[in-house]
This record gives sequence, structure tokens and C-alpha cells, in this order.
Amino acid sequence: MYSPNKPYTVWCHDCWFTDDWDATDYGRDYDPSRPFFEQFQELWEKVPKINLIGRRNVGSDYINIAADNKNCYMIVESSNNEECIHCYWIQKTRDSVDTSFAHESELCYESDDIYDSYKVFYSKGVYDCRDSYFLFDCRDCSDCVGCVNLRSKKYCIFNEQYTKNEYEQRITDMRLDTAEGVENFRKKFEEFKLTQPHKFAEIVNAPGSTGTYIKDAKNCTECFHSYDAEDNRYGVHVWRNAKNCMDVDTAGRGAEWIYNSHNTAAKSANCICCSICWGDSFLQYCAYCFDSQDLFGCAGLRKKQYCILNKQYSKEEYEKLKCLVINHMKDNGTYGEFFPPSLSCFGYNEACVQEQFPLTKEQAIEQGYKWEDHSRGTYGKENGKDIFACAQCTKNYLLIPRELEFYQRLAIPLPTLCPDCRHMRRFTARGPNRLWKRNCAKCNAEVETNYAPERKEIIYCESCYQQEVI
Repeated sequence: MYSPNKPYTVWCHDCWFTDDWDATDYGRDYDPSRPFFEQFQELWEKVPKINLIGRRNVGSDYINIAADNKNCYMIVESSNNEECIHCYWIQKTRDSVDTSFAHESELCYESDDIYDSYKVFYSKGVYDCRDSYFLFDCRDCSDCVGCVNLRSKKYCIFNEQYTKNEYEQRITDMRLDTAEGVENFRKKFEEFKLTQPHKFAEIVNAPGSTGTYIKDAKNCTECFHSYDAEDNRYGVHVWRNAKNCMDVDTAGRGAEWIYNSHNTAAKSANCICCSICWGDSFLQYCAYCFDSQDLFGCAGLRKKQYCILNKQYSKEEYEKLKCLVINHMKDNGTYGEFFPPSLSCFGYNEACVQEQFPLTKEQAIEQGYKWEDHSRGTYGKENGKDIFACAQCTKNYLLIPRELEFYQRLAIPLPTLCPDCRHMRRFTARGPNRLWKRNCAKCNAEVETNYAPERKEIIYCESCYQQEVI
């Protein structure tokens, strides 16, 4: 994930996780006369980086920030999946392509926010559905196309009921196995969606919760994409038994008491201002540390305890020095604040923050962020067989053999957009991770929603939505 012009030492996964090296070799004394972040940066720039973040993945060389996957390709922020390609934030999902925010689903394509579903294409907000195309906010449906807000239905098109024979004939006429047929229907479906009410937020079985994309949760306040979670606040991606986490981006798989951290998960607990730390406890201001406890200001440590700036101490020495560092940070007002942007290894335009809060190069640099000018990808190399040019950004993209087989097996036309543009289409449809106050289109009650005021969707509050849809 590091472009060639970056100054860091980068090791492959196997070399980084071997026992042949020890990151405490880079340890250094804390200098009370200098700012902590300045000293951490010097350490951070010296410790070798992992080429891609992952653990216990099999046959999955090209995935990042992912664990426990098998035979997956180009998936990110995902775990416990098998045979998945070009996916983002999927869990316990199999044999799917171009899918994001999916959980325990199979044979899904170009879909988002999918739970417990099978063979669902071009859909969003789907639970327990099967063998369907172009669904939005549907539950327990099968053999439906272009439907919105349906519950326990079969053989429906644009919410109208058909017999099995009528349905099958109309599906044949739509030619959804061709790119032209898919795009023609996509336009009709987007127009139809605007005629149907939209629930103000995607919140299912989540008492005391606000935000959107929340399922089977309790007391999750202003959270976006949260499920199987409890007592979390101001979080994105709080999931799979995350509890008591605040100001986090990605805390899950048993994470508890995580504050102001990024991707601190996998049974991590009691961590403050950490980045990509898995299986840790009582860490503060650490990055890329695994299976450790009682660390402060460390980078790249595994199975360590009582270290500050990667230097080993006794328990007594550690506690005394940790208090000293914290007091110095409190004196200059930095304790509790996340790492400054100057410590980031990446340009603003390389990170997913650009998707949520887009900035120009000038704006990013003015706010203290880096910008990466090194180009990624190739152009003009298409061969018409497995390398193509994106119809939108013109960048080349590759279709690997297993991906081609997936399209052929499920009668899906080959994509005309590159994976990045396909991802952005799904991501844009989700709406941003922020809330606005709007009024229900039916009863005028005030709601908090991620549908911006200028959007054309018909927004209903929970009560009106339940009365009309359920």
C-alpha cells in the first residue's frame, strides 16, 4: 500500500511477522524537553512497515486490513470471508464480487448493506433475500426485481405482483444478462425509488441508537455501520460485539473501551489513540502493535509489555515514566488528541477520508495534510481480453480468471467501470457519515438523517414508515 516514492522500509507479511527481528531494537529514551509526537514520529519512520495489514489469510495475497480470509482478492477491511473479489467491509461472506457492507451472504454482486442474503445483484439495504435484482430496503423476498420496501414477497417487479410464468417472461425481456439491459433498468429503478418513501435511517432492532446502518445494537449514539454492538458513541464501523467505544473508526470483534482510535479491534480493550492495533490491552498512542499490553507510544511491537517508544522497562519504571509523559502532553494540550496529520504515511487523496470529506490538494495542504502526486494504475494498456479501460476514469483494470468465471456462471455482463469507480458508485449511494435534521414527509415530525436536505427522496419517520410499509 506504500507508493515507491515513500521513504519507509517496507517488508512483506512473512518477514514482518517472523521472530527473526524485534521492534524493541528501535527503542529510544523519552526526552522530556521535546514534544512527544516529534519523538514518536522519529520512531515511526524507522520501524519497518508491513506491505499489507492482515493475519491468518490463506490464498489471499492482495487484500488489506483483513483477517481470516480464504482465496480472496482485492478486499479491504474484511474478515472471515471466502472466494470474494473487489469487496469492502464484508464479514462471513462467500463467493461475492463488488459487494460492500455485507454479512453472512453468498453469491452477491454490486450490492451494499446486505445481510443473510443469497444471489442478490445491484441491491441495497437487503435482509434475508434471495435470487433478486435491484432491491432497496427489502426483507425476506425472493425472485423480485426493481422493488422497494417489500416484505415477504415473491415474483414482484416494481412492487407489482406477477405469476411465476409472467415474472420469468418479463425477466427474460429485460435482458439483465447484458450491459445495455442492466443500465436501462438501473435508470428506471432510480426513478422508481424516488416515488417510494425512504425510512429516515437504516436502524433495525437497535433501541436507543442514532445514526444509520445499525442492526442488532443497543445505545449506539451517532454511529454509522454498527451491528451486534452496545453502548458506543460517535463511531464508524463498530461491530461484532464492540462495547463502550467512543470516537472510533473501526472497532470490533470483541473490542471494548476503545477511545479516539482507528482500527483497534480483535479483542482489544482499554486503548486510547491507537491505530491498527489488534488483540491488545491498555495501549496508548501506538500503531501497528499486535497481542501486546501496557504500551505507550510504540510502533510495530508484538507480544510485548511495559514499553515506551519501543524501549523495554520494568512495570514500576513503565508506570512512572508513562505518568510523566502524560503530564507533559496535558501541559501542552495534546493528551487525548489523535496523532497529528504530519505522522500519516499517506496523502489525503490516498485515504478513504477523501470519500467522506473531499478536499482539493490546496485545501488538504493548507489544513496540514499530505498529498500524494505519484500516480497509481496504468492507462492505455487494454487488450480486450482481461485488461480493460474504465468508461468513466479511463484507468486500466484487470479481470482475473476467477472473476470472469463468476460473471459467466451467474450470467452477469462484464463491468465497464474499474473497481474504484464501481466502489464509489456504491459508496455515494450510501450517503455520508453525518446527520441532518429533516421533517417527516407525512407527519412533519423532526428526524435526524444522513439524507441531506437538498436530496429528493421522500423521508418518513419510524412511525409513519412502519404504518405504511410494514
